[in-house]
Amino acid sequence: MSCRQHDHVSAYMDHMMKPREYARFSQHLQGCPECRRQLDEFTALRQGLRELPSPTLGFDLASRLEDRLRARPRGRRTPRWFGAWSGLVPAGVAAGMALASGVWLGGLLMAGGAANTPSTAMARVFDPVPPGGLCAAAELCRLPKGMP
Repeated sequence: MSCRQHDHVSAYMDHMMKPREYARFSQHLQGCPECRRQLDEFTALRQGLRELPSPTLGFDLASRLEDRLRARPRGRRTPRWFGAWSGLVPAGVAAGMALASGVWLGGLLMAGGAANTPSTAMARVFDPVPPGGLCAAAELCRLPKGMP
């Protein structure tokens, strides 16, 4: 039979419960042999892990890293006139190019080019009369009355 509070044993053991929940689970442990057995297993596991020997490196890692950092040559310094602004130069160039290309493309659209196509040719794409078909009236075909 499985206890519903079986999952709370680890939190109880690690003292990760609120004081009220901790007291309530302590009372539950007195009456639940399954949760008590699980708590004993966790306690034995914790004790066994603490008794394991700690591996040794055989050398001092911190001193080796400090020696490497001291021996590392200093990087090339940026000129003073750039200073802290040197990281912003590529972003500024990209923003300027984006702005210039937007102005140029906007000028193309406003000056002429593809924006001056006649509206009648555009409307004929949606014409209800198929190409080569006859119109009942000139207004339906969007042709001036004087054209054949």
